[in-house]
Amino acid sequence: MLRISHSSVVTSWRERERVLRQRGVDVTLATSVRWEEGGSMVPFTADGDTFAVAVRTFGRHPNLFVFDPRPLWRLLGAGVWDLIDMHEEPFGVAVAEVLVLRWLRARGTPYLLCSAQNIDKRYLPPFRWIERWSLRRAAGAYTCNTEAGDILRRKGLTGELELLPLGVDVARFRPADRQPPSGRLRVGFVGRLIPHKGVDVLLAALALDDRLDADIYGAGPEGAAIRAAAVASGIADRVTFHGHLDESALPDVYPTFDVLAVPSVPVPGWLEQFGRVVVEAQAAGVPSVASASGALPDVVGDAGLLVPPNDPQALCAALVRFLDEPGLWERLRAAGTATVDRYSWASVAELQQALYERVTGRG
Repeated sequence: MLRISHSSVVTSWRERERVLRQRGVDVTLATSVRWEEGGSMVPFTADGDTFAVAVRTFGRHPNLFVFDPRPLWRLLGAGVWDLIDMHEEPFGVAVAEVLVLRWLRARGTPYLLCSAQNIDKRYLPPFRWIERWSLRRAAGAYTCNTEAGDILRRKGLTGELELLPLGVDVARFRPADRQPPSGRLRVGFVGRLIPHKGVDVLLAALALDDRLDADIYGAGPEGAAIRAAAVASGIADRVTFHGHLDESALPDVYPTFDVLAVPSVPVPGWLEQFGRVVVEAQAAGVPSVASASGALPDVVGDAGLLVPPNDPQALCAALVRFLDEPGLWERLRAAGTATVDRYSWASVAELQQALYERVTGRG
């Protein structure tokens, strides 16, 4: 299998390929030399992954970039591939690039696409043409939420379709041996500091009850404005901004939270597509309070609380329930740790391999 995924520059996200190789799937991965994740540029480091090839990219938007075609040309001509797995959106420029190279170098090789797009958008040319062209010829696709799969079918996908959640190395996250919160609640946020992540909503919720404290981990263009909002709201002494959080530090950070807040706000053209931080928090024994928006309700399930998006009063009311409602924190913590294995890399790799076998007839 030749797998192409610019986001696999993040070392821990290559666990999918590691597990697939352990299961006997011969995977070669092409990823980016460096890419922005979590508000910071992440450089590729091999970390022993000899199957991974770092390729230069031109452009920074996930759907408006291309790879340096020369390494891809060499990879496509390096052998007879059973399948090309593109972990990229069907309308992306990189998909068009790879399909042209495939036509020239590995014609006839079946390919898969990936999508998280849970809003039915009609793109302008040439993106609409790329999407139509790629979907109608694809052997299959996989999505991380059900809405994205329904959209692909409506837009012309006739091949295999698999609902495949984003994987999390749940073994890295362990619940701390601790007591439920009492008196004060430490609320955590992990994500980019951009408007639709709703940090301003969280700050407004904190201002409604002085028993709430917050740790904000992340960077982004709204960082200065959000810090100023905390000062203006009179809650600066209860909010700590930690800046960009290296992915390797996440297992030590989550156990310091009583509750994780995911106050995402839907905006025109965007809905939350998965919610990896919710899964990581569940594995660490931390309940979540999240917006009932996009894919978040499916991921949160019975292991957290849902509130209307962009509603500080509702968010505050949900958070203080963990202080005022005996047993709630323990019950949701137990529910999260009991169900999180469905997002493990082993589970994801098993589903991915089954899709590969259906598409190639190698089952």
